[in-house]
Amino acid sequence: MTVYRSISKAKTQVAEIVSNSKADSRTVIARYTAAIAVNFTDWIGKTIPWARHETAYHALVDNLRCEASQDHVGMLLRFAALSKALPSHEEFAHTEEEVSAIRKLFAEPTTSGLSGVTLCSVLENTSEIFIPDLARRAKECGCTDFTYTDVHGEADVEHSDAFTKATEAEQTMGYRDPEFFITRATESAVNLIAKIYT
Repeated sequence: MTVYRSISKAKTQVAEIVSNSKADSRTVIARYTAAIAVNFTDWIGKTIPWARHETAYHALVDNLRCEASQDHVGMLLRFAALSKALPSHEEFAHTEEEVSAIRKLFAEPTTSGLSGVTLCSVLENTSEIFIPDLARRAKECGCTDFTYTDVHGEADVEHSDAFTKATEAEQTMGYRDPEFFITRATESAVNLIAKIYT
């Protein structure tokens, strides 16, 4: 399966997950915040030392610079606070298994580059589905500042394309059975979104 087909399949799955979700809006935002706020930059950072292709390395560094310079963690926490949806222990516990599964992708240094780039690619590409949904849910919760969803709606189109190309490039760098690691990372990302929404 090509990278583009894998991402397309993930987007179809995430669209179905989001549209079929019966979860309360505050709960979804709180779970998303618990799973993503600090972890996303951690995942990028853990991928950078192991990325083999220059295209992948630059996509990762560019994204991390953007996350840091604009304080996306603080941006998301403010978004959650204004939605009255800051996570509690319950929300962290709810997504712990899926977050732990993603952490394990980085336990294998020889494949962390491809796994991490794929993970970021899937999350960036599927964000065009779940970010607008988060904005809709936040509005229901009384949020008045949509900087987080506005910024990610604009930036993630560019980042999505960059990470798709990065994954395509990274898979050519001598990994044994790259399709296996692309599939595993893709499934891990989709499983996380599914757990947030169910």
